[in-house]
Amino acid sequence: MLKNYFWLSLFMLAGLTACSTFDDIEDLDNPDYEAEFAIPLIDTRLSMHDILENFEENASLTIDPDGLIRFRYSGDVITKTSAEVFAAINATVSQGVIPITSSRQALPFSAPSGLDMDRLDLKTGKLVYLIQNTHNESITVTFMIPEVTLNGVPFSFTTTVPAYSGTGDPPQAANLFTPIQLGGHLIQPVNDSIYIEYEAIDATGDMVSIGPSGLLINDLSFSYAEGYLGNQLYEGGRDTIIIDFFDNWVRGDVYFEEPKITFNFENSFGIPTRSIINLFNVFTVRGDVLPLESEYITNGIDFPYPTLDEIGQVKTTSFVFTKDNSNIDIVLGAGPVAIDYDVNAFTNPDMNSTIRGFITDSSYYKVRVDVELPLYGNAVDFVARDTFDIDFSKFDEVKAAEFKLVTDNGLPLSVDVQGYFLDDNGMVLDSLLGSRERVINSAPVDGQGHVIQPKQQVTYAPFDEARFAGIRDAKRLSVVAAFSTYNNGNTSVRVLADQQVQVRLGAKLKVGD
Repeated sequence: MLKNYFWLSLFMLAGLTACSTFDDIEDLDNPDYEAEFAIPLIDTRLSMHDILENFEENASLTIDPDGLIRFRYSGDVITKTSAEVFAAINATVSQGVIPITSSRQALPFSAPSGLDMDRLDLKTGKLVYLIQNTHNESITVTFMIPEVTLNGVPFSFTTTVPAYSGTGDPPQAANLFTPIQLGGHLIQPVNDSIYIEYEAIDATGDMVSIGPSGLLINDLSFSYAEGYLGNQLYEGGRDTIIIDFFDNWVRGDVYFEEPKITFNFENSFGIPTRSIINLFNVFTVRGDVLPLESEYITNGIDFPYPTLDEIGQVKTTSFVFTKDNSNIDIVLGAGPVAIDYDVNAFTNPDMNSTIRGFITDSSYYKVRVDVELPLYGNAVDFVARDTFDIDFSKFDEVKAAEFKLVTDNGLPLSVDVQGYFLDDNGMVLDSLLGSRERVINSAPVDGQGHVIQPKQQVTYAPFDEARFAGIRDAKRLSVVAAFSTYNNGNTSVRVLADQQVQVRLGAKLKVGD
């Protein structure tokens, strides 16, 4: 977090690290006198939006109409398509060679377990036949599949097989190299059955039977399926959302008044579907793993879905977990650093076979999980730590310094700071201040947590000659900042995008031999 408050350390250090500020002092030709210079270093205004614009690497910043700032963390989009359902159907409909043993027989077709198919639209498919004639007259054979139609006309084909001479192999008709294309045909099973019928007529017009024959139906793919599509479990997969709000956390508490976890659903499956949330755990800065608890975690959340009158439409909805329907305020108030979740989908959860659904070859569903942390709440001694590189080697002529920081704060946040100058080995050379000191005082708020008026704070950081000499070899500054909301964290506040802090930093420098 302190990486995003880097400006705070700059207020105290700008006079020591901004080389251009001291160029004139460096250019003095070895003065043989002592002099004091009072110079302004910083006079700037920063809005909360400016400060937080690049606050989090993994979050997006949103602003409500009333100006309230929210951090939004999003998981990966979990996407499932209809490919799995159609793969199961293809596996059951596609068969090996089907022996023809009767003039009317059912195809060995069975829908996948639990599916009751009313209609299947073929996108691709091939039919190969081999028909033998054991009669001494040629025969004309017509095959029909009444449950398979193209533009309302039942599927059929006719072929002629020459007469059998009585010796050798019986003649046959086959289309091994010119299969019949089934793409575009519509399958409408009757009582889950598809029937093959044939009619064979010899040269005298008599009905006859064919010899050993068979059909091969393969390379099937479907563009549409309709009916009761059963209970199918779609494994959505597991994902983790990283929350870097607490990256530099040391200690302290933050409580969010109105955090949200939102499940965003996008679905074009025409099937009743319900989420199955296998786990939803929050990992905290203290190493705890806290489960999100809610009846909707236990019972699942229903997806929106298009009806048979809405084929091709995509239905969307969002379900929001709040502190009113879950323990979200507890788990997200405990310093979340990651959220681990695993969400599956289960079709026709109520097993109501009167609901006829559909899928197309372009059907899909998507689930995205968003976590929102609004800057409305309270913080108590929220301590963060970060370390910055510094270099005083260019400031040989500066013997001592006193820095004066004036802040006019329109934010409902107080900031206490202490810093430690470190050498190359990480040893502490000196502290920035005599003790941890409040450098920004919180603006007061009303009963709704809105800032009433800015608050001014003046801070001095003196470095006499001995102290300044002691930190000349410092290479890093370790800054510890403690953040608290107004009233020492006992009052919830709202942090708005247009709230500002004005910072004025000046330095009184002593230069000379």
